[in-house]
Amino acid sequence: MNLPSEPVKVEKPFSRTDMLIYMGGITALAAVTVEVVLPATGVVARHFGKPAASGALLVGVYFLAYGIGQIFWGLYSDAFGRRRALLISLFGFSIASLACALAPSFELLLAARCAQGLMAGAPVIARAMVRDVSSGSEAARVLTMLGAILTMATLIAPVLGSGFLILFSWRAIFLALMALSLVFLAYTYFVLDPNFGRNRPERFSLKFLRKSARYLLWNRRFVVPAATGGLVFGGYASLGAVGAITAENRYGISPGAFGTLFTIAALANTAGALLAGQLLKRISLRKVGNLSVAILSGSVVLHLTLNQLSPNLQVFWISVCLYVLVFGMILPTSMASALEPAAEMPAFAASLYGACTMIAGFLGALMASRLYDGDHSAISYTMAFFGGGAVLVLILGRLLDRSGL
Repeated sequence: MNLPSEPVKVEKPFSRTDMLIYMGGITALAAVTVEVVLPATGVVARHFGKPAASGALLVGVYFLAYGIGQIFWGLYSDAFGRRRALLISLFGFSIASLACALAPSFELLLAARCAQGLMAGAPVIARAMVRDVSSGSEAARVLTMLGAILTMATLIAPVLGSGFLILFSWRAIFLALMALSLVFLAYTYFVLDPNFGRNRPERFSLKFLRKSARYLLWNRRFVVPAATGGLVFGGYASLGAVGAITAENRYGISPGAFGTLFTIAALANTAGALLAGQLLKRISLRKVGNLSVAILSGSVVLHLTLNQLSPNLQVFWISVCLYVLVFGMILPTSMASALEPAAEMPAFAASLYGACTMIAGFLGALMASRLYDGDHSAISYTMAFFGGGAVLVLILGRLLDRSGL
């Protein structure tokens, strides 16, 4: 009698410090790739004789490519194994990073940046690896530690980007990303267990993709939180797109100093996530979502007001930090809500949520770059537009829930 195959067990892999650092590093790789570049967006554009606002495309193109790539890597790693997917992804990412560093034109740099986003599959694969070998409180413990590493990386990355600009040039940023990915590639090849998880080749098919996507995209319990989280991220993306050139041209903050300024916003993001975590110990996920959207509504009103004024740096950055704080509250809670109806396909649901979020990020970066005219209004308009959209989506979802439709 043939027994059903069991997943290969890996004995407490996350109890080792080196494994935790590795997992945290590959989880943070995508975020670091965005935020280390933020101080250099205007510098790179001017280097190639383009308007400073064109540097926003370095962020927007990456978001779009990363969003598309997440779905592929989620399916591929399920079908053919985590280690194999990581080796291909990290190798491709390192080559794309080198191409960015050597790009002779702005157009080729954007093409290489697109390839970088498409090959950034490591964070999606890392989350799947946690689910392979842990569940419940153990999985929560591991994800909390990985989140702490991610937070530290996002705090440090803009400062490092500024440092590379001061000491070397913008090309050094991409060489550093290549070196980092090669370190992770070496660990994957020499240390990571080849039998990590199990292979499910039936999931790498258009049939599975169509069936799963149809189920989720017609399920309001997935669509409403996914749309809410994506729209809020779209507003946040404006900060990455034109934040550095706004700080430079409107407030006289040099690209080398912008990393420190951005760190303040990153701390607000961290505070929002921690606040949401504490609130979830006392009230339901739904109530935390309602509170987050109430704060977001206030942030939208504030940014609409600032569009009619000429705020100083302190007032403007406080308004940015308020939006980023509520972004930190909404992103994890909306993802948790979106995954609730996806018990049979959590990896695919997480990758689809991520794809929706990154596409919204691309649109937010594109909108901010088109609106930018030298002052703060491009960021405020974009945050108000996308934040307001998130509020409307959640209100509509609540009304439909009450009506029973």
